[in-house]
Amino acid sequence: MENRNPYLVTQALKHFMWGSILAAVSAQLATTTDAIVVSHLIGPDAISAINLMTPVLTVFSCLMILFGIGASIVAAKAIGRRDDDTANGVFTAAVLGSVGSGVALAIVTFIFSSEIAGAVTGGNEQIYLLALSYLKVMCVSVPFMMLGGVIENFVKTDGNPRIVMGAVIAGSCLNLILDIVFIKWLGMGIAGSAWATGLNYILAITICLRHFRKPHNSLKWHADWGKMMLYVRQSVAQGLPMSINTLLLGGSILLINYIVLSAQGADGIYCWAVCLQLFMIMQMVLTGIGSSIFSIGGVLAGERDMEGLAILNRKSLLYTVGALAAITLVILICPRFFGELFGNRPDNPVRMLPYALRAFSLMLIPYAVVAILRSTYQILGRTRLSLFLSIAQLLLMVGFVWGFTFISADVMWWGFAASSVALLSGLVLYTGVIQSREEGYRFITLIPREENDDVLVLSVKMTPESVTDADKEIKDFLGRLGIDAMTAYRVRLDCEELMRNIVKYAVEKRREKHYFDLHISVTERDVQVLLKDDGRPFNPVMTGGDRKIVSDNPNGKIGLKMVNALYDHVNYKYMYDQNMVMLSFSRNN
Repeated sequence: MENRNPYLVTQALKHFMWGSILAAVSAQLATTTDAIVVSHLIGPDAISAINLMTPVLTVFSCLMILFGIGASIVAAKAIGRRDDDTANGVFTAAVLGSVGSGVALAIVTFIFSSEIAGAVTGGNEQIYLLALSYLKVMCVSVPFMMLGGVIENFVKTDGNPRIVMGAVIAGSCLNLILDIVFIKWLGMGIAGSAWATGLNYILAITICLRHFRKPHNSLKWHADWGKMMLYVRQSVAQGLPMSINTLLLGGSILLINYIVLSAQGADGIYCWAVCLQLFMIMQMVLTGIGSSIFSIGGVLAGERDMEGLAILNRKSLLYTVGALAAITLVILICPRFFGELFGNRPDNPVRMLPYALRAFSLMLIPYAVVAILRSTYQILGRTRLSLFLSIAQLLLMVGFVWGFTFISADVMWWGFAASSVALLSGLVLYTGVIQSREEGYRFITLIPREENDDVLVLSVKMTPESVTDADKEIKDFLGRLGIDAMTAYRVRLDCEELMRNIVKYAVEKRREKHYFDLHISVTERDVQVLLKDDGRPFNPVMTGGDRKIVSDNPNGKIGLKMVNALYDHVNYKYMYDQNMVMLSFSRNN
């Protein structure tokens, strides 16, 4: 038995992270493949028209993030507190808000579609007509795009990233097939590509909605009209840093395009295009990690499990830095490999590419570390700090790259790494000042240290001996806090029965390698017990499940009926392939 073992948090992170990363990879590959198909079936003007509409689509994405990611963070914290009414109310408000704003945005965009297309195409008549045709059809898709983003984020938050991954892959495949059908066979032109994209969103939504029919779904429709605007404001506040970061990313890329073109011409733009592909690979990794922090971290924050949140942050940084360190090392050693991968021909190479790639690669790790810390600050409620980092991260990148051009055109590539290192160094200094003024925060993450005498957190190995040791810890803990004998008896008996059930029935093989977590907190009114394990689904309130309740009582009468008779309130969830049982016992004061 240990005070805290990272086993369950690590398992949840792995379960969530890979599904989210694969979903991001699938979406990016679908976008790239879609561009290739459109350019071959219609021509280069078509892909130019779609690319020029990217800033408009970015605006749609920003609003989706406000309702999707922001609301899912608020709901995750409510789920962690076992506040189902708030979680359901936020979910309902996000769905209604995304559909309502999506419809309003679609109508406004359609009305001004001619002006928008004219502004982004710069007067090129052929590209203007293609962009206008594409934008008018995409207006129909906007409500589905926004609703899809909200539904996908809530399904992931509710512990089912795999179904989101499946929905993204299925939608991407449908998009590719319909591109060929609509453009090549039905002759619909660029409008056919837009219709294919819209149907992609509808299919993804349909697949994700299956999650809400599953027995372990935590989210239900609950329209609390009195608190609707409160939920919307909370969601927007949580989603604002990520939304602004997405908006600024598009603007930053456009500014850097201009800076590189002015400093190094066509060869420089090619080098920047290859560097940008590496940047997008990093973004896919960060998407998976960030989603994990928002969803798993939100639940842990709601449970006030700061030690678990610290473990999640530490593991997230470890996985991200490890993956990006490997990529950086390969770039430093073999930059020509990446050049050839993206079309730098050996017979006519762009000679500055290896130099540019090596300099740019040093940006990846410090940039990613700041991005992960930014997500952690959002979970902790430090919205202003997260918002500042979202803005500073991209503005500094543009500023440093532009500033380094005054030294020389070649030195410009070091501006990317310098901006990330400067921001990370400043963040270390700032958080160090906070730690010097206020005790009880962890280094740089600012996650509070748990030093509460009224909280007991244990990681218990799945062995009978560990359960016995845990029972002794519970007895000493409750006695030290002066819990009355009857309440202490009820808590210990329920904990023992449930822990022995976990040890005997949760997993079939290598039980000694598994841990389950026990979290007991005491308030003036009650004692709350939270048990988590990664065994087969088991709801102690229900009978006839895959697992049984065991008992050492020779008459066999304690078991499940006694467990259900002793607590005052129970809440069960199955999330991230883990059982989460929370019991509440009123104190006899």
